[in-house]
Amino acid sequence: MTEAERNRSVVARLMTILSGDTPIEAGIELMAPNVIAHVDGWRFEGINVWANWIQYLRTRGCVAEPTLLLDELLVEQDASITARGRWKGLRDGGPVISHPCTATYRLTGGRIAEIWSTRRNYVLLCGAHVEYRWGFLAELLRVKQWKRSAPQLDLLGRAPVRPASSLTLASADSLGA
Repeated sequence: MTEAERNRSVVARLMTILSGDTPIEAGIELMAPNVIAHVDGWRFEGINVWANWIQYLRTRGCVAEPTLLLDELLVEQDASITARGRWKGLRDGGPVISHPCTATYRLTGGRIAEIWSTRRNYVLLCGAHVEYRWGFLAELLRVKQWKRSAPQLDLLGRAPVRPASSLTLASADSLGA
């Protein structure tokens, strides 16, 4: 099996976590402990931050039964993998589907080391406000409030868990329009 095929297999397994078919805790087999996620100029680090973000999205309440519909996994020239799909769920008892979503994953040693995503990927799950930097910041503040009452996942078995709201900005201008 080539590196590209292994990487594709790992990302395919990750998609089962995002779609809710596999427990978030299975991410420990797929993600580097210090995985870095880039979301439109924001930088988040650590598998526990990732795990708690996924848990938050599942419990956010904008849609019931959020599921990822995977359209394709593209193997890039550098062996990174780009996933394309849509979120689906239920709102007011009826089905809803997001606009197309895309994320790219760089793997090292068979584990996801870096993720590039966009705020638009979370519109269906969190609301249209997350398309704007100020709206995404508001959502991060909501995460901070949520973590006060919700049990936090700790995939590394360490205590205390780094709170999901412990985030760093990739650039000083990330709060711009």
